[in-house]
Amino acid sequence: MILKRGVTGFTKGDLSLERDGVACSAEFKRYCYSYVGQLKGRVLSFYEPDSVVGYAHAHVKIDGEAFYIFYNDLYDYVAFTSNCEMGGLEFIDHPLLADLFKNPYQVLTAAQLTEPLAFQASGNGNILLNENDLNDVELHFMNRFRSQTVGDLVFNYWD
Repeated sequence: MILKRGVTGFTKGDLSLERDGVACSAEFKRYCYSYVGQLKGRVLSFYEPDSVVGYAHAHVKIDGEAFYIFYNDLYDYVAFTSNCEMGGLEFIDHPLLADLFKNPYQVLTAAQLTEPLAFQASGNGNILLNENDLNDVELHFMNRFRSQTVGDLVFNYWD
C-alpha cells in the first residue's frame, strides 16, 4: 500500500512518523550523485524541501535525457518524472536508475503513481476507495485540491 498515513506530509501530529528530514534529504542527495554518476550522467540541480514543494528532488541528465528524481522522505519513496510542473507531473520509469535506487528506497512506478483515485460521494465530501490509511487532514486536502491520482497525493504541491 502506497497511501500510508502521513504520506502527503500532513502527519496530523503523529510523532511516530517524525523523521530527520534534513538527514534524509542529505542521504538522498548523496545517492543521487552516486547513482547518476554510475550511469555516466550528471545532476543538473538539487532541490531541498521547502514551503512550496515539501520533498527533495533532483534534476538530472543521463544519455541526453533530462528528467527529475523525486523523494518522499516519510516512506523513502523514489519516483521519476519528465517534468516538474505543479499539478501536472508526468511520471516515467527509468529501469537502470530504479535498479540502483531500489535498495535502500522503494521505487514507485509510473503505473502505480498514475493510478486514478476512486471516490464515492458521502455527505459533504468524498470517500477514497483506493486502499489507503490516510488521516482526515490528508483526505480534506485531497478533496480541497482535487487530487486525481496516487502521485498527486504522494508528491503534492499543497500549501
